[in-house]
Amino acid sequence: MSLLTEEQIKKLQEAGVRYPHVNESCIGCSACVAISGDVFDLDDEGKSVVQECENYEDKMVDDAISACPVDAISWKG
Repeated sequence: MSLLTEEQIKKLQEAGVRYPHVNESCIGCSACVAISGDVFDLDDEGKSVVQECENYEDKMVDDAISACPVDAISWKG
């Protein structure tokens, strides 16, 4: 799940920028939001989504990935 559009994802991929991805197994625990609120937010259904950023490095994404109880977050790109 993502707030990122397909166009934004394509630009990140072309630039060689890694970005986090949240899969359908998200249970909306919000641990990722608490750890890395610059990157993650909850949508209207209470599930985690990735916000647009120019660079996701140094934004505690690895910590959010480790904290996810259902392994719903991974790196792409």
